[in-house]
Amino acid sequence: MDEEVLIVGAGPTGLMLANQLARHGVRARIIDRHSGPSLQTRALGVQARTLEIYAHMGIVLRALELGKPGRGANLWADGRKTAHVPLGEAGRTLTPYPYILILGQYDNERIMGDKLRDQGLSVQWNTELVGLEQESGHVATTLKLADGASRKIAVAWVAGCDGAHSAVRERSGIAFPGAPYEHVFFVADTVATGTMVPDEVNVYLWQKGFHLFFPMRGEDHWRIVGILPASLRDRADLEFDDVVPSVRDQAGSALSFRSCTWFSTYRIAHRAASRFRSGRCFVLGDAAHIHSPVGAQGMNTGLQDAYNLGWKLALVVKGRADPALLDSYEEERIPVAQRLLNTTDRGFRLIVSDNPLAGLLRTKVIARVAAFAMRRAGIPQPSFYLVRPDGHVGLCGVRVDSAAIRRYLSERLRFGSR
Repeated sequence: MDEEVLIVGAGPTGLMLANQLARHGVRARIIDRHSGPSLQTRALGVQARTLEIYAHMGIVLRALELGKPGRGANLWADGRKTAHVPLGEAGRTLTPYPYILILGQYDNERIMGDKLRDQGLSVQWNTELVGLEQESGHVATTLKLADGASRKIAVAWVAGCDGAHSAVRERSGIAFPGAPYEHVFFVADTVATGTMVPDEVNVYLWQKGFHLFFPMRGEDHWRIVGILPASLRDRADLEFDDVVPSVRDQAGSALSFRSCTWFSTYRIAHRAASRFRSGRCFVLGDAAHIHSPVGAQGMNTGLQDAYNLGWKLALVVKGRADPALLDSYEEERIPVAQRLLNTTDRGFRLIVSDNPLAGLLRTKVIARVAAFAMRRAGIPQPSFYLVRPDGHVGLCGVRVDSAAIRRYLSERLRFGSR
């Protein structure tokens, strides 16, 4: 056996798994087909449970130093602020990190990469998995190296952390059912001023979508995520200046951009692997599940996949647990992925639906229900739902029960009590 564990993919999920194995005394080989870490990444919300894991790893202080806590969210509709959701007090009795930390994927990778190097390990860049065959007692893999040469290595276990187009998943014959969304998103790193509440997340809801403003490090630095208007979806030469009129139309004429350092468009899909394990091969993170950005759970769920599998795989490699323990990874994480996929898909379809009734619900009802609920005594305050190793999951945000909605409709819209 050349290696005990081969990790394919050096994004956040792969780096987390390599670190967790190293913590338990298992040195894995981690490879990535790219030349180095991506400097432009979309994921940026770090949830409470992930910060708790960072604390166990000894890297949480570095994360807090580089990130910006999002202690509140503001909902805007038709040019007016309709609700403020305080996140600073949310989950105070459940976690020492009762907020969303705004920290880009690149910084998360840098922190975990530094930690991995402290343990004497590093990523093999420009190295691609091009062959995989499961044999009796091991996996025969073929790697394409940086110089173009091929090398065959035998490994006990393979972890596919290699994204939505995972070679490990495809070569293991694991189906990836689902479908893409029709909408096109954009992301932009900007320096801007406007109606945005400083140091808090600002959500601008409009009839056919939304714009999200995330506060980043630096003065007036905002990352904007939004949906392109239908008229711009097929433009091949699209630039940020083309999107500005649509953003300003929803976020107010006072919005002014001084600069834009990065602009990109992308499409998303909702898919989940039919299995998370095939013999001696596992899939984690985006290789196992992809979904809409509603709830800011994508990167966090991948990190927690790795946290779940890491300690189990380490025990098996070191001969301290029966290999049957590894069955629990799939048993615990598939339900998490399925619930997350279902909830984010429903939320996303409501947010982006072109149906006039859905647009009315976005701009007239949802924000007012949230504001009403926050003012009423006895209505639950914002609650954090943590994804823990036992598989329990939920979204970070405001929990508004059906009674709150009925009271709102009864008192404000005069629809009666039913």
